[in-house]
Amino acid sequence: MRIRSSIGTALTLVLVAVVIAMLVGQQLGQPILIGFVVTGSMSPTLEPGDGFIAVPPELAGGIEDGDVVTFDARELEGGGLTTHRIVEETDEGYITRGDANPFTDQDSDEPPVQESQIVAVAWEFNDELVVIPSIGTAAMALQSVVAAAVGLLSGLPGGDAIGDGDVGSIMIGGGALLLLYSFAVDFFSSGRDGRNRDRDRGGAMRAGAVLGVILLLILIPATASMVVPSGVNEMTIVSSQSPSGNPTVIERGGTQTVEYNVTNDGFVPQVAVIEPASGGVTVEQEAHWVPRGESANTVATLHAPEETGVYFRAVSERQYLGLLPFPVILSLHAIHPWVAIGAINLTITVVVTTIFAIAVGFEPLRFRDTDRNTSMMDQIRRKVRRWL
Repeated sequence: MRIRSSIGTALTLVLVAVVIAMLVGQQLGQPILIGFVVTGSMSPTLEPGDGFIAVPPELAGGIEDGDVVTFDARELEGGGLTTHRIVEETDEGYITRGDANPFTDQDSDEPPVQESQIVAVAWEFNDELVVIPSIGTAAMALQSVVAAAVGLLSGLPGGDAIGDGDVGSIMIGGGALLLLYSFAVDFFSSGRDGRNRDRDRGGAMRAGAVLGVILLLILIPATASMVVPSGVNEMTIVSSQSPSGNPTVIERGGTQTVEYNVTNDGFVPQVAVIEPASGGVTVEQEAHWVPRGESANTVATLHAPEETGVYFRAVSERQYLGLLPFPVILSLHAIHPWVAIGAINLTITVVVTTIFAIAVGFEPLRFRDTDRNTSMMDQIRRKVRRWL
């Protein structure tokens, strides 16, 4: 029964992690592990609420006609993530269409889709799209609950930042909730497993739980510092018959430059990678190591084609904490930005865990009745001082 219960708990945790990853992916504009659709535009291939395995385009082995992709639309439904099928590739980009739609997206106001807009490719097995039925419905239900909770909290004193979507405040609040959750789990677990044993010796908090909370409180803002400032800067240019004082209007066959500046206001070195994310763009220097308190500059050159008209150009900017050697971060970035972020987070985890093991150890942190008037933080400080 214990094995069956453990398996059930593990499966529940995996399901919760997948749903949370889906929601986080929706907010970041980058599906993580699983994507899902909310409309019937891909019916019958994908019904509303159905999910699919989202493969980063860098790992998909090339994008071809017939692939189902998730892209950041400019005009469809007001813009945002859209999952449709590629039906044609042109010099100006990809032509897309929902399986249930009689017309392509480009027959409306959506311009051809650039590679920089594609954030995921739906995984196929034996040329068949792998569909996870209704998993998106669970994600949308959870999203509604979270939205209701945020609305409730924003009405409380001091909750304006949460209602306005302030990232720092939300993360601090999330960290506090995780901390409270960890304490509650430890309290009830101790009560069930050793109620009689701990009656005379006071409560015990598992050191692993404390370490887990510490890691979350460090990794969440560390990840945010790399994800939030990163993204793709899209620019609309006009290839014109004659020059103009407007920097977005370029004489056909000509060029225009855009300056990029990266300033490191953090406590550790920073790695910035600025590179073309569409055709018609070149970047003078793509990779930069930015020490604390310093800046780095580069220039992107936008090229206008010989044919007059409106065109889109894009430049990608990625920022990483410089906790690994510069060449290592660049090599990991070349695989995928999330691989570099994951490796940096793993480095943080190893360092913090090692320090915690040396300073505190993994014996339960006990709080005896003789010290009932001593705060929890004082108890931890005493344990740390014994190791120093």
